[in-house]
Amino acid sequence: MIPAMVRQSVRALIISGMVASVVGCSFEDGAHPRRPASRKGQDISATSPAEPMPWEIWRPFYDSTGTKLTNGSLLLGDEMLRKGKRRSALEAYLQAQKTKLSDAESEAAAVRTASQYLALDESARALSTVSQYFKSRGLGENDVPTSFSLLLAYAYGRHGDTEQSLAWFSKANRQAQQGERTGVQASETGTTLLLRTIPQKDFETVALDWSSDPFINELVGRERLRRSSPGYREYTELRRPFWEGATQSLVANDLPTSEVVGNGQPAVVGVILSLSDKFGSLGRDTRQGFDLAVEADRETPRARVEVRDVGSDSAAASAAVRELVATSNPAVIVGPLLTDVSVAAADTARELRTPLLSFSKSESFPTGNGITRLGATTTSQMDALVTTAHKDYGITQFAIAYPESANGNEVLSVFKRKLAAYGLTPVLEAPYTASDEASMLEVAQRLDSAGAQAVLIPDSIEMSVKLLSNVGPTTRKTMRPLGTALWDNPGKIANSQALFDSAIFVTPFFPQSSRPVVQQFNESFKGKFKVAPNFLAAQGFDAGTLVVSAIHKAARERKSFPEALASLPRYEGVTGLIEMTPGGDIHRSFYVVEVSRNGFLEHFPGTGGVSAAPPVAGSSSAPVRTGPSFLKEEERVESGY
Repeated sequence: MIPAMVRQSVRALIISGMVASVVGCSFEDGAHPRRPASRKGQDISATSPAEPMPWEIWRPFYDSTGTKLTNGSLLLGDEMLRKGKRRSALEAYLQAQKTKLSDAESEAAAVRTASQYLALDESARALSTVSQYFKSRGLGENDVPTSFSLLLAYAYGRHGDTEQSLAWFSKANRQAQQGERTGVQASETGTTLLLRTIPQKDFETVALDWSSDPFINELVGRERLRRSSPGYREYTELRRPFWEGATQSLVANDLPTSEVVGNGQPAVVGVILSLSDKFGSLGRDTRQGFDLAVEADRETPRARVEVRDVGSDSAAASAAVRELVATSNPAVIVGPLLTDVSVAAADTARELRTPLLSFSKSESFPTGNGITRLGATTTSQMDALVTTAHKDYGITQFAIAYPESANGNEVLSVFKRKLAAYGLTPVLEAPYTASDEASMLEVAQRLDSAGAQAVLIPDSIEMSVKLLSNVGPTTRKTMRPLGTALWDNPGKIANSQALFDSAIFVTPFFPQSSRPVVQQFNESFKGKFKVAPNFLAAQGFDAGTLVVSAIHKAARERKSFPEALASLPRYEGVTGLIEMTPGGDIHRSFYVVEVSRNGFLEHFPGTGGVSAAPPVAGSSSAPVRTGPSFLKEEERVESGY
């Protein structure tokens, strides 16, 4: 065994020797690296034209300096790529390399050509293309940009060289953290999926080799925790590219649940929430909505709900999970709300092999192995906003003005990732310090000259008012404000109507909705609790509807609760459209609201825009409108109304 210090030294030399090793050998002549079966020659276009491969972080039709491409073959290649025709794109990029190109165009051609080879599962050709480019340009390791670092990381991983792959993932992540932030998510996702493919007999050796690299070491720790979970199965699909693991569940989901199948007895549902401490009002609102859904259940026997008050104490949450499992054997445990408490409860539920549905909205909350999340994540909100702004209103020039905070940075990362899925990048990224008036004034001035058609401000209404009031009147007429659920307060928005005219914001729950399910929920909630419902009550109702539907489905079809939940049809809930993903997780599609002189107009993303022309009878191109017939009867989970 090589001593740890020696292994660390060897690992540290991997990157510095990388370019030389690529240049110094041919992957097409005489080399025989470990490589699974190839799909060479196929034009793999399964990836949606709007969904690039994870290493494709460049902006279509532009070079790395932000200058529009003018070479006809490069432009044709990008057009073919947008249509999903990768083989045709590759041919165009190869043709471009036969013409006279500028330095920036040569780089664009090289990274695009190598990328198509890798997407077509020809990793050797991808690596050879990179090798030839760096050799011809006389470039060294310090000259490798994030786009090439990511491509090399994925290519070496597919080529079977784990050490080189991890070295390049680490470098790409450092580059992204230092400014080229488009690579943060791609490097983390790629590393996570690559680590999953390492055989158990080799895993701890790799872990030790990379223990001094903070980025790799953290992801190794997460993978080690995943492997220690009950039901873990070693990755065996080595013939497939490792990045396709993003759509696979690598942990067994056939967890034992309580006997809800055919015994005629009510299933037990455990609910753990904060009910009495400073977060007590949040928990009580959630519980009221959940209870209302259980009471609205028409099918018998109804579930029996057992509630535990765990406050905001992680230890209390874990103890409550153990007590419920020991005394009541619940079909599922619902809650908690807070992320830290949810993580503790989920860890215990996973250990005890009991399903848990959390309300955490954290992007990093670990799901899988029977653990599901229903919270309003940043990804769900950005999906709604960007889809609406781009697909329904044709906006292509986006800016983002965001507070320098953990939440602001998270929104920035997710927002850019969603834009990249449409081949877009922000025209302006402007951070500000909320307590610094000069900082906000500077951002407003930058917005005046950015030429953006829309600006996302992931901050409170009050802070957004401060920022927008400093933007020039001409800019306000042409730039549409976009907001997260932090703007979901029509009363406050109305107080600054002029600033928010034409604004679009995410509404996880819009009480003024004309949708029948929302109107019926409002009426029932007010009738029972004598107050109007808020988002947490609505989310609790949707959670309760999903839970009771899954319990009855499990009983009818003799399935475990996770299997039944994963196979539920789409649910048009009071908080939007809820769908189960193939891996058993939950995908939420929120509605958005447009602020207009005629009031607040609710709209479902991707259906044409509230100000679009009315649908034409018999026209397949007419936008789909929301309302009672948004989903066909057979596609719905019924809410009990």
